[in-house]
Amino acid sequence: MSRILDVADETTDVRTLWLQREMPFQPGQFVMIWIPGVDEKPYTASAVSPGRVAITVRRRGAFSARLVEMRPGDRVGVRGPYGHGFVQKKPAIIVAGGCGMAVLAPLKDAMPEATLICGAQTKSDLLFTKRFGDMRVCTDDGSAGHRGFPTELLRPRLERGEAKVVYACGPEVMMRAVFAMCESYGVECQAALERYMKCGFGLCGQCSCGEMLVCRDGPVFGSEALRRMDEFGRTARLKSGMPVTIEQYANWRTC
Repeated sequence: MSRILDVADETTDVRTLWLQREMPFQPGQFVMIWIPGVDEKPYTASAVSPGRVAITVRRRGAFSARLVEMRPGDRVGVRGPYGHGFVQKKPAIIVAGGCGMAVLAPLKDAMPEATLICGAQTKSDLLFTKRFGDMRVCTDDGSAGHRGFPTELLRPRLERGEAKVVYACGPEVMMRAVFAMCESYGVECQAALERYMKCGFGLCGQCSCGEMLVCRDGPVFGSEALRRMDEFGRTARLKSGMPVTIEQYANWRTC
């Protein structure tokens, strides 16, 4: 069990919890967080420092609501890290949508020279704006930065040949668009996917995306794998195993 050392509010419904944990970690990997008597869910490490690891949690359902209410001194179970993270290359552009910023923040820490594009529905939903003062911002409603989508800020940079690789995490529809744009410009893409997980290391098969298991083969997938994943950006499976559109899956996710 790991003790919670500190908590910090990021937005009205997002909180970062710092846990006492020494952990080797590659940006893009994830850990399984266990609240005894409640459940166990996957989260990425949004920051790592000696003896400490942070997870950034959005209040969405019963588990996350319980997690964000925990206080310093409380304890949670932590196992991991699991999966494959990002392969770091230069020059790079990082594209984050919504809470995908939590996954990409450690990568930006490791690659401070990379261009960071961050999108959200509105200004109040943006994460880590003080942590990364050089981020290029866009919002759906125009309340901060460019009014529009991250791909609209990405395209001119690809046209100018500013990157050999693009890293992406966020809504899967957005990542599909980023990947398609990278393909058209001959630029490598690495995307971090989310699927419903039970075990975290490839036994249950719940997190399948086509023939891939997100926990074991990902959660970060490169261009070669993404080309073979017909479900990427299109369909996913509910807890019951029933396939649904990626839009329906995004509305269902209530961890």
